[in-house]
Amino acid sequence: MPNVSHIMGLRPIEQPFGNIRCNFYEAATGLALYMYQPVDLNSSGRITVAGANSNNLIVGSIVGFADDSFCPLPNPYLAANPGFGYTVNSAGLVKVLVADDPNQHFVIEEDTGGTALDAQSVGAGASFIYTATTGNTTSGVANAVLDRSGIDTGALQQFRLIKKWDKPDNAYGNWCKWVVKINLHRYTSTTSGVLV
Repeated sequence: MPNVSHIMGLRPIEQPFGNIRCNFYEAATGLALYMYQPVDLNSSGRITVAGANSNNLIVGSIVGFADDSFCPLPNPYLAANPGFGYTVNSAGLVKVLVADDPNQHFVIEEDTGGTALDAQSVGAGASFIYTATTGNTTSGVANAVLDRSGIDTGALQQFRLIKKWDKPDNAYGNWCKWVVKINLHRYTSTTSGVLV
């Protein structure tokens, strides 16, 4: 049975340690952000959208939003320049909850460009791209997918492929769901430098 596309962004899963470690960061409200979106830190230490493709650092993936009083936001994503229903702090910032453990594993869907990945792809490097837009305003989920056309063994890819996600309805091929670990993590990468 062929896989079905269900774009899930970069979604943390409860492994390898049985829980997901998250921390709150601040983000400016002029930036649209989505659930399970790969993010990095800007020069002010605030959340920004991580650059897609190789050689771009990632601090983690978004797992929630809160206003200045730690109340949930009225939408499942953070719209750019949101209006009514959003309480920001004195600097005009909201809180973003990020799964930022350098050892965290994530699940991401493989795209359909290039040659399909298989068991021999385990351990290789890969990066992400967006399909059409950066996020879905109905589901609130980021449209980030694994770019299989850029798979290689170099050190500049954003992820390391751990394994195919163990599910009965997940097979190698188009839209395969992969367990990955961030290779170019903001807190551990040897190529780290000035914040973007």
